[in-house]
Amino acid sequence: MHAILQNLSILAYVAATGLFFAYLVQRKELIHRLASVITGAGWVAQTVALVALGHELGRPPLGSLGEAVSVAVWGIVLLEMWVERRARVKVLGAFVLPVVLVFSLKAAATRQQLPEIAPALSGAWLWVHIGLALVGIAAFALNFAGALMYLLQERQLKAKRPGKLYYRLPDLETLDRLSYRTLVLGFPFLTTGLVLGVLWAGAAWGSVFAFDPLALLSFVAWVIYAGTLAGRVAGWHGRRAAYFAMFGFAALVLTLGAGLFLPGKHG
Repeated sequence: MHAILQNLSILAYVAATGLFFAYLVQRKELIHRLASVITGAGWVAQTVALVALGHELGRPPLGSLGEAVSVAVWGIVLLEMWVERRARVKVLGAFVLPVVLVFSLKAAATRQQLPEIAPALSGAWLWVHIGLALVGIAAFALNFAGALMYLLQERQLKAKRPGKLYYRLPDLETLDRLSYRTLVLGFPFLTTGLVLGVLWAGAAWGSVFAFDPLALLSFVAWVIYAGTLAGRVAGWHGRRAAYFAMFGFAALVLTLGAGLFLPGKHG
C-alpha cells in the first residue's frame, strides 16, 4: 500500500511542479490554487504512505537513506506550504517543488536497492539524530530556493530591460529575509543532529574519526552554513549570503549522493 501511495504522491508533485511553473509565467490565481491543492494532496498521500511503511516495518521509516530522503521530502513540502502561506511568496513552489521531485524520484529509485543503516546503537538516539538532520535539510531546501530567487531578481534589476521574472518574483528585501530566516531555522537542527551523530558514531563505530563519506561531507556542509550564519551576524546580506546558501545546499546534495552511492559506515 505504501508503494502505491508513494507513487501517487510523486505524480502529484510532478503535476504541482508543472502548475507552479505555469503560475510563474501566467500569474493566474486559479493555477496557483490548483497547484497548492495538488501539492497538499501529494503531501497527504505521502504522509499516509510513510505511516503505513512505519507500521509495516515496526519502526520509524528512517532505517535506510532512501527512507530518510523520503522523510526529508515530506518535511520540505510541509515547510514550503507553511512558508508560502506565512510569507505570501506564491512563486515559492516553482523553486522548491523541482527539488522535491528530484529527491522523490531518487528515493523511489533506490528504495529497494539500499541496505538498512546498521542499528549498532538502537533506540531513540539514532532516530532523533536522523530526524533533526532532516529538519535542517528541509529548511535549507527553502534557504536554497530563497537564494536562487534573490540572484535571479537581482539580475533582472540590473538588466536594462527586466524580463517577466522581474514582475513575478518578490522584492529583494523579502527574498533576503526568507533566506536568512530559513538559515536560522535549519542551522540549530542540523547542528544538534550532527552532534548526536558524533555521539552515535563513538558508541557504534568505536571512533568518531572512522572514515565515512556521508559524515565527512555533512561536516563540510555544516562548516559552510556556520560560516554563512556568522557572516550574517557580521552584516552579510544579499548576493554574498545567497551564494553561500547555494554552496551549502550543493554540499548537502553531495552528502546525500555520497550516502546513496559510495560505500561507508552509513550503508
